[in-house]
Amino acid sequence: MLAVLSWQAATVHFNYGGNWTALFMTGEFHPPPPQLAGHTYVFKASTGYDGQFYRYVAHAPWYRADWARYYDSPRLRNERILAPALAWLLAAGQDQYVDGAYIALILCWVWLGTYWLGRYAADEGRHPAWGLAFLLLPATLTSIDRMTVDVAMAALSVAFVRYAKKESSARLYLVLVLAVLVRETGALLIAGQCWYDLAGRRWRRAAGFATAILPAAAWYAYIWNRTAALAAAHPEKHPHHASFWRLQYPGAGMLMKLFQPDQYPFSPWLNHGLQVADALALCGFATLIAMAVWSLRQRPWDVEQWAMLGFVALALATSPADFWGQVYNYGRPFTPLVFLAALRPWRNRSPWAFAPVLPITLRVLAQMAPQAAGIARGLW
Repeated sequence: MLAVLSWQAATVHFNYGGNWTALFMTGEFHPPPPQLAGHTYVFKASTGYDGQFYRYVAHAPWYRADWARYYDSPRLRNERILAPALAWLLAAGQDQYVDGAYIALILCWVWLGTYWLGRYAADEGRHPAWGLAFLLLPATLTSIDRMTVDVAMAALSVAFVRYAKKESSARLYLVLVLAVLVRETGALLIAGQCWYDLAGRRWRRAAGFATAILPAAAWYAYIWNRTAALAAAHPEKHPHHASFWRLQYPGAGMLMKLFQPDQYPFSPWLNHGLQVADALALCGFATLIAMAVWSLRQRPWDVEQWAMLGFVALALATSPADFWGQVYNYGRPFTPLVFLAALRPWRNRSPWAFAPVLPITLRVLAQMAPQAAGIARGLW
């Protein structure tokens, strides 16, 4: 956590003139609400990134209708309430402290993910320093760089595995409740746990864990009710969740993107290098899917396999080729799959456990290279 904070402090100081709101990556094409505009670092000629919208939610967690036009998708961003709401609570609802509280909470999720993974490693007879591998996960790096909520989902995925292994029902239930409040893909962890219990004929336990989705369902109902009129007037800003995935050509999107790489506005050699890195990252992710599918041959399925099955199905159903063009697009929501797929060979002490993860991690780090260059120039 201290290493991450040091990196953030350095990039803010040397690259963004000391303005910490630059970490949210607010773009000129999605300007912030007037109440936040005065002290917000805005990237010119940019659409920004997801962190800027979660920042808006953190400043107005009960949904402000007059802020709706500042979101790319008001309903979707406000549904993912846990991290922004915790920031608002930590700041006691005081606007001037919310940004700092949000950044501090991202650091706390990094700490928790590292802690849980270190404890899990110790439970498996490995050195607790393996917890530092949490920093290799794409959701962790992306959240460090752009203040997205996915590091919370990554940390809770580690906690899910640990508490399921320890059969700590109360803690596991809390993890499942929180996961689906971070983002909707947390429901796949709930489904995995329920299917695991149903397969073992533990009907009452499965029914109990199924109720973990109720707090999120209640919140979703609240947000859908508050945004109903706006959704009717501007349906393009309130697409149904399924339209993000477009379940049309299972598995084809990844293959199409390998043969139709993105073009970058750089020199030919740099453009080609980034395209190769994109292809290697995508191949690494495809390898992780294959590893997850291969692990399903072992019977009976444990809770990790049931959870992996849901994420594999979602990945294969995600058809648009554009989604697979950038590692930030697929690396964040599918970090639980990355973690779960690599976990089993790691547990079996395979030297190749993290081989498919490394090209994904390196591609994310390549996105941060310009910041590293700015820091190096400042120190020089």
